[in-house]
Amino acid sequence: MAAQCFKTDVLVVGGGLAGFHAAITAREAGAKVIMVEKNYSGTSGHSTFARDMMLFHEEWGDCLQDWRDQFIHIGEYINDQEWVDILLKEGYDRFRDMVNWGMPFYLREPGTTGFPGDDHPYGNAVMSDEIGFPKPEEEPFRYRHQRTKYRKSTAIIKFGKREKLMDARKKALSIGIEIIDHVMMTELIKRDGRIAGAMGFNTRDGGVYVFECGAVVMACGSLTFKPAYFSVQCNTGDGVAMGYRAGAELTGMEFGTGMWVCKDVDSVTIDGPVAELGLTEDCFTNGKGEEFLDDTAHLPTNIHWPLEVHKGKGPLFHEPYNYDRSNFEDALKKYDETAEGPWLTMMDRAGIDIFHDRFEQYMSFIGNIWPGGLKINTKCETSVPGLYAAGDSAGSNFTGPTYGTLGSGMCHAAVTGHRAGKFAAEYVGERDSVTFTQAEIREFEQAVMGALERGYGFTTEHVLTRIQQTLFPYEVRIIMKEDRLKAALTMIEFFRDHLLPKTYASDFRDLRNYHEVRNMIVGAEVMLKTAIMRQESRGWFFREDYPRRDDENWLKWIIAQKGQDGEMTLSTQDIPMEWRGDLSLPYEERYMLQYRLEEE
Repeated sequence: MAAQCFKTDVLVVGGGLAGFHAAITAREAGAKVIMVEKNYSGTSGHSTFARDMMLFHEEWGDCLQDWRDQFIHIGEYINDQEWVDILLKEGYDRFRDMVNWGMPFYLREPGTTGFPGDDHPYGNAVMSDEIGFPKPEEEPFRYRHQRTKYRKSTAIIKFGKREKLMDARKKALSIGIEIIDHVMMTELIKRDGRIAGAMGFNTRDGGVYVFECGAVVMACGSLTFKPAYFSVQCNTGDGVAMGYRAGAELTGMEFGTGMWVCKDVDSVTIDGPVAELGLTEDCFTNGKGEEFLDDTAHLPTNIHWPLEVHKGKGPLFHEPYNYDRSNFEDALKKYDETAEGPWLTMMDRAGIDIFHDRFEQYMSFIGNIWPGGLKINTKCETSVPGLYAAGDSAGSNFTGPTYGTLGSGMCHAAVTGHRAGKFAAEYVGERDSVTFTQAEIREFEQAVMGALERGYGFTTEHVLTRIQQTLFPYEVRIIMKEDRLKAALTMIEFFRDHLLPKTYASDFRDLRNYHEVRNMIVGAEVMLKTAIMRQESRGWFFREDYPRRDDENWLKWIIAQKGQDGEMTLSTQDIPMEWRGDLSLPYEERYMLQYRLEEE
């Protein structure tokens, strides 16, 4: 089958919220835009399942400095404060864009003031009953979620339906954006040091697709390893790996995310619906029946969970709510229809009644979702001319090692998507187009299809399993130590050098699996090498051998890049002095939230 060739100004890779913002913005700026998604644009990716978005607006009484302080304290002084300001100041306009696209949101109850739930000890609120389209300057339903000693200022809004991105898809099609689904991009193409195009293949019929373009926006999600977490199964670091192979800098890759998963259901129970309805907060106990979190604030809980197991106090349990479910059927139905996926239904189908059953949970490593990615400036430009990044593919360092607040990832996706689309459209207006030769196209085809033509060797399933077995244990990427990190790196390098060259794809769908594990190996190598380099603990980044923050040596960002010889190079960039906070404060005052390291 001959390769299909396309020519466009801006190629957007990824069909989630960041991708739609980038594509629509670039198209409205006059650029020809093609959006490519390896699944189906509007129904895949992390943002499809997200229910919340952080929303700041001074005219509603929000204090910019209070919101900034929350990010700075939770980010422990290594988040990019310029990006924090951008997200807070531009989030409202992106919210209005989405309303204009036809996305509904929960509306504020008439006659109410302030934040519902502020009188609740845990900051939860009874949900509004109304869903619709807020008028300009009309404040939608907002509330402060799970207030703690640091997380006390920011507020979130709620999307009114799960399939919200299909409204964005309709908008994109209506203004002339070409959407190509089920095509996985595998490689960027450079000419004279800048992006000239990209290539990929159709996961259903195997057709090779070659795109000649002036700019590429990577908006295809984060780096994960197909964990037990239903909203990131497709996010395998494709954009991060493609950018790295093209010479782009990566940042924040040492940081990672763990989530507490129900042992009997591959579903994440972040905040139970009963807690969100404002009835009670979730209660967790260890194997001794002790409430091991007590009044601990949110910041280090992702470390406290596996630390409790590490101390030999597992397993860990979610205690029953002990409420009469029949009193809340209407509210629970609405929750299940609009939440981060139908996990309540999934629990029911597994025979677990969260109202009356005690069930086991564990902390699972997922990958690098929010903190890191392709290093960008405030125009969302990477270090490779013509390559832009947005959403979870973008390393803006806005949140630091710890997720700043619920809904900030969606705000980041919307704002970076808009900026990437805007500046990519400006960039291509100044560039001449390129044309690939037939010899180049044949070379592209071989690069894409090589694993399919091999016909024998290791299966993609085997390689994926070995990656997961290496990275998922809590003692590797959550409770870290140098010897364990180096042992894991040794295995990842073995997979890179021995398994991958001998891995074959059995069909077109399996060819997608091959390129995904290829990308995951790149991401795992970067993640482990940068984690070894950062010799301290900070936020959700915990080193058992360096259990304290080291402000003298590690108020820095780590940058990874593929060198001229093909080897990875690591460097650091100092955090600006004015962003470092008061360094004269005692450690316990500067970092009020501490890790619990004591053993019994």
